[in-house]
Amino acid sequence: MAQESGGEKTLPASQQKLDRAREEGNIARSQDLSSAAALAAALLALLMLGKDIFRTLIDAGEYFFGQADILTVQFQSIQQLQSQALYYVALGAMPFMIAMVAAGIAMNLLQVGFMATSKPLTPKFDRIDPIKGLQRLFSLRSLVELIKSLAKLILIGTVVWMYLRDQLPTLISLMHLDPLSLLPPVGVLVVGVWWRVVVVMLLIGLSDYAYQRWQHGQDLRMTQQEARQEAKELEGDPHIKRRVRQLQRQMATQRMMKDVPEADVVITNPTHYAIALRYDPENMQAPTVVAKGMRLVAQRIREIAEENNVPIVQKPPLARELFRTVDIGGVVPEALFTVVAEVLSYVYRIDRRTAKQQERARLMGASAA
Repeated sequence: MAQESGGEKTLPASQQKLDRAREEGNIARSQDLSSAAALAAALLALLMLGKDIFRTLIDAGEYFFGQADILTVQFQSIQQLQSQALYYVALGAMPFMIAMVAAGIAMNLLQVGFMATSKPLTPKFDRIDPIKGLQRLFSLRSLVELIKSLAKLILIGTVVWMYLRDQLPTLISLMHLDPLSLLPPVGVLVVGVWWRVVVVMLLIGLSDYAYQRWQHGQDLRMTQQEARQEAKELEGDPHIKRRVRQLQRQMATQRMMKDVPEADVVITNPTHYAIALRYDPENMQAPTVVAKGMRLVAQRIREIAEENNVPIVQKPPLARELFRTVDIGGVVPEALFTVVAEVLSYVYRIDRRTAKQQERARLMGASAA
């Protein structure tokens, strides 16, 4: 069982692994489907532009054969012939090239969508390793590709042979036709073979695309260990997260403890809870909780309060209620105003800290004025 969870790929690929594979150019697509689309586009171009292309070939023949008697072996004349030959070749082949390239691009977009990455162009030196090359050559995948190629060849050859077999009388009659009369029936035969090959290639391409998607999913399957590692990368290592939370709590506690010496009173349970309150009528609408804690944190709040002569009052019900309902930095709820006011009134009479006495004297003087 341990071996299965650690070594066998029993889980489907996660979205993160699929995205990473896509960035590296590792995608499921069928080259046969792209080839079939290119052949279909070329056939369509032939049917739509066949007459114009044939006219171009006639013009090219008239140009070259018409000047055969005046051609000289000179650089200028040869250069002119080369330029004219390129012109006629481009004029005749360009429709096919544009149609095939456009169809190939469109079919690739349908299979994989738009994708811009340079990683597939990065040199991979393990490709030139002869040992790994032999392993790929004699691998199961190579055997499958060989069987697929043979099956395609046999299937296409069979379809073409069956069509030409049925057209045998027409093929025999072609021997008795002159060149001009020969073109229409030959064109029909070419188109007949061509569209049958296109249909077969499309069927092969669709089957191959389904197989490539299945194989791609199998190749990217994950082990239990890989899934756990990826979850750590996405969500963070739980040990690190726990440590971060611990440090955050420590920092928050340290900041909170710095406010305890400025508190007016610390209300305790007396041992389980400790809540430090501060009230500045000029800046606060109500008494505010500047620190609170339970158990060890409560003990530390009491220690700091004792060190700084902050009055400590034992009010267990009030301490529990404040701890439960008020966060650090929050104000005392209105329902507790009366109880807290009694505590503060008592504290103001016993507090002997010079700074607090001066603060209260200043506030009382300001209110009297």
